[in-house]
Amino acid sequence: MKKKACIYLLTLIICSYACNRGKYFSTNIFSKGNTAGMQVQELDSTYHLYLREVYKDKNYLNENVLKANVEKSDTNNKIRIEVEYLLISWKHKNALYISTIPDKYQRYYAINRFADTLLNAYDFSTFHFGKIDDDGESISFVSGDKIKLVTWDIRPFINGVYPPKIFVREIAIQRKEMVENVILINKALEEPLGFIHQNSFTIIFEKPGNKKDTCTDYMLHKLYGNRIYFNKVKHGFDIYFRFDKNINNSGDSAIGFEYQRTRYPPF
Repeated sequence: MKKKACIYLLTLIICSYACNRGKYFSTNIFSKGNTAGMQVQELDSTYHLYLREVYKDKNYLNENVLKANVEKSDTNNKIRIEVEYLLISWKHKNALYISTIPDKYQRYYAINRFADTLLNAYDFSTFHFGKIDDDGESISFVSGDKIKLVTWDIRPFINGVYPPKIFVREIAIQRKEMVENVILINKALEEPLGFIHQNSFTIIFEKPGNKKDTCTDYMLHKLYGNRIYFNKVKHGFDIYFRFDKNINNSGDSAIGFEYQRTRYPPF
């Protein structure tokens, strides 16, 4: 039962499509000045980063087990296989959950590793924009067609502060205002579904092989103006990240993700 619930939960949260990389597309929309009508969300200084990492480990029977949010001093013999990001702003009551692309061989996130405060857009997969309720007790995500509502019950409550760790205690799924499912995390997963607070964050774009430990290196492509752009299309919103320098030989400084990647838009 736990295994089935775990698979369902991971599908619900991550919504990844395949194991190959390169979900983004290159775009010259900014260099051409085609930004009229675009909507913008600025990740200002009120946003805080919470990071979730999953490691593969061995138990006393030499069986593979998963461990989440392992202390750095205890990661030497473990393989990092998954990374997730949660950005929250109490001032704006906004939350942004970003999943990354799954790794078929479960080695990518161990080999290609930046500092914990760096979010590499090269690996981004899906984007869930949500709202924090007035009491800081939950985060709600609404689908673009307004039919589906997913609510994370979180602990501890945020209430204007940023605790060292945030845990998702329960996930409720509603469709057309009818409750479809309620998942208790401690019954669905062996490991708690938690995120650890980081002191800062910078969104970058770097292809594998260029390992950096800080965001001050001049070679890094950093998000320009800390802004995310959205372009309304027929079925939703395409999402764009513009960086402070060109990222390929064609002279483009931005990448985009098609509307399917934003299952829960910000508007």
